[in-house]
Amino acid sequence: MNYLKKLVKPESSLLWIIAIVCIIFSIMSPVFSKPSNLLEILRQCSTSAILILGVTWVISTGEMDASFPDIAALSSMITALLIRNGYSFEVSALLAIALCTLFGVLTSILVVKFKFQSLIATIAVSGMAKAIAAIIGKGMPLNVSNIRGSIVYNLVWGKVAGIPMLFLLAVILYVICVYIQEKTVFGQHIYAIGENRQAAKEAGISEKKILSSLFIFSALFAAIGGVIMMGVLQSGQPKLGSSFFLDGFTAVFLGAVVIKLGKPNVIGTLIGSILLAILVNGLTLLGSSSFMSQIIKGALLLLGVAIVNIAKNKQRGKVGKLSYE
Repeated sequence: MNYLKKLVKPESSLLWIIAIVCIIFSIMSPVFSKPSNLLEILRQCSTSAILILGVTWVISTGEMDASFPDIAALSSMITALLIRNGYSFEVSALLAIALCTLFGVLTSILVVKFKFQSLIATIAVSGMAKAIAAIIGKGMPLNVSNIRGSIVYNLVWGKVAGIPMLFLLAVILYVICVYIQEKTVFGQHIYAIGENRQAAKEAGISEKKILSSLFIFSALFAAIGGVIMMGVLQSGQPKLGSSFFLDGFTAVFLGAVVIKLGKPNVIGTLIGSILLAILVNGLTLLGSSSFMSQIIKGALLLLGVAIVNIAKNKQRGKVGKLSYE
């Protein structure tokens, strides 16, 4: 009986949705359940999962980061530009990641030092990154052709025991972040700030240091995601951001249904990314238009946000009741 209760808990709902969606797509398209297609889904979800990893913690503190998609786009453009100018893929990737991480530093300065609202600050930073990406390629993609055989290329397209190396990289990064989130003081402080900033401040938690670190982490992972996308597409894409904006927030807020109900967390974000990849892959096999997947993603985003708000309101109600008593 207790086992059944655990299965129907709200925290398990996203896993049930994934199972049901997979069954439906398997019935409607025989190709979907083939091992090769399922492994491709894992590879497809890995890029977005890495790209939005840092955003999860930003949102969990009650802040917002709208800059991550365009930082990723700029990272892909810088990588492609450097490769076209004779640098190796590895050197180009490292330089692009380092340069794009500086946008996270800029955001942290605007939010922490100058007290900008994070949404406004990241929209401004996003606009800057988007403009620079467009200037680099004059608004057009930058194609590259000499990246095969490089370490990064092999990481993007290689496999270990049939499993995409890119997915294994995503899992490793997420395992590290789960440990940080669950087992370190830093992780505890992230959620303390998100739950009650005043109480966190009175407890001696340095809100400024935490927020600064999180915006930098967000830019770092976005930059890594941009490099990976450059390897996948073999071109820098100045408009890459538009395709990841909705996906990123949908995965993060949907992930708030898992493990920590109402609280964005890295395990939930990974599961949310997998669900979105399954939906896109399945709808593509069925011949549905991209507009249909956008509608579904938008609906899922609304669902995730609603669940987060409901959970927060219940938590506030409990705190208020305890204070009254």
